[in-house]
Amino acid sequence: MYALNNNYCLQLVRDANQYLNIELHHNGTLSRIVSLNNEQCSTLTHRLCETINEFDALMVDLLETSISNIRVTVDEHLEISFPVRFGSRNYEKFWSFTVELRHLSMFETNTTDEISLDPSNWNDLRLLGHEIMDNMIDYTRDIRLRPPWRPIPLAIKQTILNSDFPLQGQSPWEVYDEICSTFLPYNVGNIHPFFWGHVYGAGSTIGALAEFITGTVNTMSWGGQQSSIYLERKVLSWLKQLIGFPNDETSSGILVSGTSVATIIALAVARKKFHERTMIIYCSKDTHSCITRAANLLNINKENIVYVSTNEQRQIDLQALEACIDPNACGFIVGTAGTVGTGAIDDLQGLANLCARRPNDLWFHVDGAIGAVACCSKRLRPLFTGLERADSIAFDLHKWLSVPYECGCILVRDGQLHQSTFAQPAVSYLTLMDGGYTPSKGEYFFSDYGLELSRNTKAIKVWMTLKTYGFERFGRIMEQNVDQALYFARLIEQHSDQFELLAK
Repeated sequence: MYALNNNYCLQLVRDANQYLNIELHHNGTLSRIVSLNNEQCSTLTHRLCETINEFDALMVDLLETSISNIRVTVDEHLEISFPVRFGSRNYEKFWSFTVELRHLSMFETNTTDEISLDPSNWNDLRLLGHEIMDNMIDYTRDIRLRPPWRPIPLAIKQTILNSDFPLQGQSPWEVYDEICSTFLPYNVGNIHPFFWGHVYGAGSTIGALAEFITGTVNTMSWGGQQSSIYLERKVLSWLKQLIGFPNDETSSGILVSGTSVATIIALAVARKKFHERTMIIYCSKDTHSCITRAANLLNINKENIVYVSTNEQRQIDLQALEACIDPNACGFIVGTAGTVGTGAIDDLQGLANLCARRPNDLWFHVDGAIGAVACCSKRLRPLFTGLERADSIAFDLHKWLSVPYECGCILVRDGQLHQSTFAQPAVSYLTLMDGGYTPSKGEYFFSDYGLELSRNTKAIKVWMTLKTYGFERFGRIMEQNVDQALYFARLIEQHSDQFELLAK
């Protein structure tokens, strides 16, 4: 038994299950305890001690000498610090860590036999969390040491597909080990600097940390008086400001999984405006397939989808478009701010002018999945002139803004029409109250603007990403990407005997 501050004493006890028990006594009575295994000792001491034997020896040395500082905190945890000396010049650094102890009552039998998902050992969970955090940061830091992609060995596929039905739980450490061996080495690789195969975003370390916060709070972000709603409203305000959209209560928006879902929302709102009238979709042959998928889901016949030819710049041909618009029907005109195939940007200003001549009959929608956020760049922004005049804009944040998957956005100029398209009378359990977390007045409900009632909050990772890096930095990165593409184009032109440059 070792004496500590404020009438506390510490005892180290080895048990038969290869655990080291650290017992804290106060005025002669056992009050708190924690049990540590080899892996926990390693993580707790930042890998200074690899086993309980080493940790036990370290603690005894520290307790029996005066070189260390071991004190009990106000919440009855142990703060441990001690000097480490090395080198011929006798350099000195301080090593420190905290041991969280559990109250003795937490070990007592629960007479109600209540079952929960709480860990049996919170300290063990904390150690696992630190282990995962350290490994994931190393995984990102060292990404260049690995290939962008590698095929999954047949043995790994079989291991995953033949795994047993998890009727009984197992150690989370074992579960994490399985993730390390079967999942982490065989990703698509879109976070790798050499991954140029598809239009995937790379995410960011800050976004990954934000996802941990999101998963921890696990809020159901449908609406009401909760902080996630205010974060999302502010993020949407920033995005409106970026694009030049009306940044007031007349316009609306919502964060969704991506442009595919955003397109469904835009089509639904446009059809609501046109009521029972026939609506024809006009888009170029290079438009993304999400337009066709959204039309199918909304029961818009394929006969009502008109594919317009493109010009030499791979833009939708405005003359061809104007010639084929039905004067007796309503039209959903699609402009693309960066096609997936070639990166072509339609003449958005020309499309806006065309639609402005028949504002009651034509809806101007922009698919900006890739390019809309290039408004971050002062140099690239003029390429998207007219974007701000759209009736609806669908775009992704998980591509060029590096927000972790999945995250997209839909902005709608007519916010009232947007809300009326999706708002439904509340069933009994969703009835709004006079106050509290779901008041009937003064709060915002995103469930009135999209397909989902149950929705997580995507705002935390967007908020943290934009606040950490800033729009200006993203703009410079986008300009750098464009310069890299132009450099590649010049290389192709210099080798015209072997290659042909198909599109700029």
